[in-house]
Amino acid sequence: MQRMNLLFREQGIHFCLVHIPDMLKALLPQTVGPGYQTRPGCRFCPDQFARPMLSPAELNKLNQLFALKKQVERLAGRWAVKNLVMQETGLSPDAIEIHNDASGAPVLAPAFDYAISISHSGDYALAALCKKAHAIGVDMETIIPMDIPALLHAGFSNKEQSAYAGEDLENILKIWTIKEAVLKYRRTGLKNSAKKIEWLDETLYENHAPVDDAFVKSYQRDKIIFSVAVPILKATGMG
Repeated sequence: MQRMNLLFREQGIHFCLVHIPDMLKALLPQTVGPGYQTRPGCRFCPDQFARPMLSPAELNKLNQLFALKKQVERLAGRWAVKNLVMQETGLSPDAIEIHNDASGAPVLAPAFDYAISISHSGDYALAALCKKAHAIGVDMETIIPMDIPALLHAGFSNKEQSAYAGEDLENILKIWTIKEAVLKYRRTGLKNSAKKIEWLDETLYENHAPVDDAFVKSYQRDKIIFSVAVPILKATGMG
């Protein structure tokens, strides 16, 4: 998986997985190197990029971030989206503009008829794309050792904590990505607690009631687990 972009389609949804270190080597070879996670933000200029990548408005927003890690993650997420749109339209990346809506979620400029969602974890960024008539939410986690009881306490309801006590890390991470994908699909972000989204007996609940307007599906590729949430009508052909 050590290549800059991995484009693939799963159940009708378009995905692009970006390996961040490879992206930096290819797009910002003289500007950002190892150790970016702990450095303060910098001011980027168009000529620092190996190819035109950002619109002026996107570059301005990037330069308003104070941590280089946040800047790099934003770049990687947008690069993932732009690769998907380029595949569909043939446009250059700097002609594809991404901004944030009132909820803070990334959205394409109105001229593009697609809905998008972005996630980051470890050395990767993932973008998902579908027709704009349908909302979408995606979340990913890299499989690395972590404190499972702490994760259960932080984001799982009491009923889930009982159901998943002793569960293996991969399944816990899968359920966590389902929760986050649904929150992104709802465009609520951290305004709603992940505990209000439950996954029990292969059924999705929200505020303890079964969800009948959204479909979720999870995938694993090597050491990455990700889940996507889409409207139930979109899911009729998703088997």
